[in-house]
Amino acid sequence: MIRSHSILLIGGIFMFALGCGSDQRTTEEPIATSEPTSTEPTSTAPDTAATTAPTAQEPQLPPVELVAGTPAEAPPKAPTIAIKAPTANQVIPADKAGDFEVKLDLKGWDVPAGGNHVHLILDGRPYKRIDDAKAPIKLKDLDPSYTLSEGQHVLVAFPSRSTHESVKPIGKAVPLAVTSFFVGKKGEATWKPTDPTLVYSRPKGANDGPPPSEGILVDFYLANVELGDGKHSVEATLTGPGAEQGVKASIKSWGPWRIKNPRDGAYKLRLALLDKDGKPVPGAWNDTTRDFTVNSKAPPPADHAHAPEPPAGEKKAEPAKKPEPAPKK
Repeated sequence: MIRSHSILLIGGIFMFALGCGSDQRTTEEPIATSEPTSTEPTSTAPDTAATTAPTAQEPQLPPVELVAGTPAEAPPKAPTIAIKAPTANQVIPADKAGDFEVKLDLKGWDVPAGGNHVHLILDGRPYKRIDDAKAPIKLKDLDPSYTLSEGQHVLVAFPSRSTHESVKPIGKAVPLAVTSFFVGKKGEATWKPTDPTLVYSRPKGANDGPPPSEGILVDFYLANVELGDGKHSVEATLTGPGAEQGVKASIKSWGPWRIKNPRDGAYKLRLALLDKDGKPVPGAWNDTTRDFTVNSKAPPPADHAHAPEPPAGEKKAEPAKKPEPAPKK
């Protein structure tokens, strides 16, 4: 009996040892390879999209536009202007034409220095600013680059504000003077006083300094023309920086227009008079294109150093009064 128990005990110990050996083999650590594993982090190429700062975009400029402006306040009474010399259809010898003196008769329109003035235009050329209507004005001084050839010529004069906005008709009173004359000898009259006529006025030349907040003035004068639906119209076409493809406006009401948001550079403005059917009206100046420049960084000329005219219905600012002198003791 004792012997059989011993055999069973020895057998149990043997089986236990086998089980322990099997468990030990299954939990052994794996054999290390000959290449050690690096614990340093893996370097990668930087993400340029994430690290590059976004490029600042250029601010989008407002569009260049042609818009109707607000007329300045009309004077209580229309001024009058007349051309006293040359007289209608006067013939001026060719050798004396350049020195011939133009004489104006202006009433009801004060022309202080740098303020109100007269626009005097020869043959549709850019106007000559006249600050003293009584001072001598020679024909050759109106446009030194222009040749007074033999034949008919036309002078136009109208009063203008300090802003260069012309004084339009007030009721039936039309502050406009137009006269034709001849150089050398009298010939064919290509312009007649009854012809529908468009006279270009503004803009012109160099427009230096910051543009007015309301925009650069577009202005013209009309004779024997009535604008409106089913009547005449003026087609304005502007080309230049910001208006490379051309900006157009159909003007059917006579008043100042404005070029909004102009940019620095060279522009062209074309004004064309059209009939009720939209066809060009014949006439030497009824289709005029003028070059002008804008330089907002340049100092404005002296004759532009003034406050803008108030819109119609608004009163002008009263000039500051000088202080009263202290009473003498």
